[in-house]
Amino acid sequence: MDQLDILKSKWQSQQRDFPKYSQDQLTGLLARRSSSIVKWIFYIGIGEFALLTVLNLFLMDSEQHDKYITMLGKPLYFGSYVFSYVIVIFFIYKFWRNYKNISADQPARKLMKNILKTRRTMKWYIWFNLSYVMIFGIIAAILVLFNDPQLSDLIHSDKFLEHKFKFMAGYIAIMIAFFAVFCGLLYGIYSLIYGILLRRLNKNYQELKKIEV
Repeated sequence: MDQLDILKSKWQSQQRDFPKYSQDQLTGLLARRSSSIVKWIFYIGIGEFALLTVLNLFLMDSEQHDKYITMLGKPLYFGSYVFSYVIVIFFIYKFWRNYKNISADQPARKLMKNILKTRRTMKWYIWFNLSYVMIFGIIAAILVLFNDPQLSDLIHSDKFLEHKFKFMAGYIAIMIAFFAVFCGLLYGIYSLIYGILLRRLNKNYQELKKIEV
């Protein structure tokens, strides 16, 4: 039995003459635990941002990088990077604000509200990343199909002339399936990493609801 369970059992077993102190004490412990969880969400978000930045810098040194920019076009390529970085930095800022908004001396109802806000921010962050990967990945795959010299020569060759549209439709279908599977794996990773923290936050939220009843 951990500290929270011991404190909770003592609070429930005490006489009704002293409810306020024990309730505030329990709320403070839940606030500290929630603050620690949100701090980890903030740290993991920064770590993910740093990892993606390092990977992007590594890919920029590859031989295929310039060719890839040409196929996608500089406005789309660099615009997508700027857009994704701005949104991710915005979410990291929101994580930091959520962390700062949780304190041990706040009322249980306000703490519950901040926990819900943190969970909502985390879910929006996950769905943004999955949507971005899916949408941008499919758009990039289609542009590669039309702008890659090797694929273009293959499509317009005599061998594929009669099956041009079938080939293109099959290629796009495979790319959609590929990114769907990739997003599924990414969702599984997010569920493993962030899901544990969100479940702990939800547990704290449920405990606070019992206090408020």
